Amino acid sequence: MAGGGGGGSSTTTTSIPDELKPLASAYTNKAINLSNQGFTPYGGQRFADLNTTQNLGIGMVQDRALNGDPTMKAGASSLQQMLGSGPQGATVNPYAQQGNPYLDAAVNKAQGNVLANAQGAAVRSGSFGNSGIAEAAGKQMADVASTMYGNAWGQQAQLAEAGAGRNDAMYQNWAGNRLNASGQALNYGNQSYQDANNLMRAGQMMQDQQQQGLDFNYGQFQSAQQLPYQQLAAMSGVFQSQPYGSSSTTTQTGGGK
Repeated sequence: MAGGGGGGSSTTTTSIPDELKPLASAYTNKAINLSNQGFTPYGGQRFADLNTTQNLGIGMVQDRALNGDPTMKAGASSLQQMLGSGPQGATVNPYAQQGNPYLDAAVNKAQGNVLANAQGAAVRSGSFGNSGIAEAAGKQMADVASTMYGNAWGQQAQLAEAGAGRNDAMYQNWAGNRLNASGQALNYGNQSYQDANNLMRAGQMMQDQQQQGLDFNYGQFQSAQQLPYQQLAAMSGVFQSQPYGSSSTTTQTGGGK
């Protein structure tokens, strides 16, 4: 400047308002204390244990897997028997394998009638003992026996065939029922697993509810751990805001004309 003058200096001093000095001291002490704190582990239960309902369901699965199911075992046994058995044979008429005393008596009676008629004819003709008459009588007796036994055999064969058809139909029906029962046994056998799964699902709902309570407690613990830092941040925010922040004063020294 024209006319010149003596030199001088100015000093600016920043200070905390008197009303905030207690807060500054508290902030400093809290920060120091937090820096000295060690790790604080969570002392509560973090995860829910398996409950009684779940353990019962698991036990049912283990028992079913190790010991099987009576109904399913019966079905498997029935199926194995069917697979291992041969085809069902036709029903045999038991009377066809042995003599029929009633038929034998009828044949004997018929043959006796033939013989008596032949002898009577021979006597009446005066040629009793004739070999030709005896031969003819023998042929008639043989024909009678052949015809009667043949008819009886045919009737027995028809009965046996009809019986075989009925027996085969009954066998097929019986085999179908057993096969169907074997399939049903599998469904009933798996019902044990289904019951166990339903029980474990119910237990899972109970465990989830318990876990929500444990998670809430852990959240509360975390909130408590963060609270001092949140308070410290709130205290520091006061010094960063206006008009509650620091103030500055400028002092001018020296100088002259």
